[in-house]
Amino acid sequence: MLKGRPDCPRCQGQGLIFDPDPQKPVMVCGCTADVAPDAETLGLPARYREADFARFWKWWNNIQASHARALLDRVADLEDLLARPADEVGELEGREDLVKLLAALKRRPEHGIRPAGAEWLFQWASNGKHKFRHGWELWWIHGPAQSGRSTLAAAALRAWTERTGKGGRFVSVRTLSQAIKDAYYDIRSFQNQAFQSVRDLVEPLQDPPLLVLDDWDRMDTDIRVAAALAQLLDHRYSEELPTILTSLGPPEAMDRRENHPLARLEDGSLLERLRGAERVEMVPALKPWIERMERG
Repeated sequence: MLKGRPDCPRCQGQGLIFDPDPQKPVMVCGCTADVAPDAETLGLPARYREADFARFWKWWNNIQASHARALLDRVADLEDLLARPADEVGELEGREDLVKLLAALKRRPEHGIRPAGAEWLFQWASNGKHKFRHGWELWWIHGPAQSGRSTLAAAALRAWTERTGKGGRFVSVRTLSQAIKDAYYDIRSFQNQAFQSVRDLVEPLQDPPLLVLDDWDRMDTDIRVAAALAQLLDHRYSEELPTILTSLGPPEAMDRRENHPLARLEDGSLLERLRGAERVEMVPALKPWIERMERG
């Protein structure tokens, strides 16, 4: 549903211009480019319609308050780790990321408490600043249930659409998977009363400027469902359209899960692209580094 600027003299906020001649087509008003889609247009569930970064940071900081001081007290140990000779500590994978994190910490200590990678997601969504190491603007947000991953994805969607003025969609993979199954198995049943085909379900998701696929790990095990979702991601990759996925575990969890439907497709290039996604892990940014240091 299009919306125009409330003060627009041409469409009076409707987003559409109707010609007095009914034979002439309705025109989309140019002012719609200046108006970010609202929560309903984005497909955000009621739970996430008020999601934004400011609310998310406040909620997260409250959750992590009891652990914050203990984490920040270890910053000096991490700085010492960086200062030690490479032949003493070995190759530090992701060294550049740690350097950036510690630099950000000096400006604002809360960067060490925010979810690992969330600051980069915020900068990308709100300011358009982020260098994607693998070319495609693909984010993978993972963490346990109730960790806030879907809320964070919704906040990124809202911020990105407000910044760009473009549209987006928030889609439950679990719901979409069931709809695809219904299209295959229940074309004449009460489960698919609209008689939608798989194409009807997937095509509208191919070209939204930003797409959030929530609960990616809840994909149905039916290989035809996996094929439809893989095709969706292939299209968005080819068209260089930004995409955000949320999941319980990281992309590597697909390799560890026996008989995973995507693995059964034997599409190595797709799996490699997913592994190359920019990561956000729903734990304080300092925590993984401290744990790595303690493991030696």
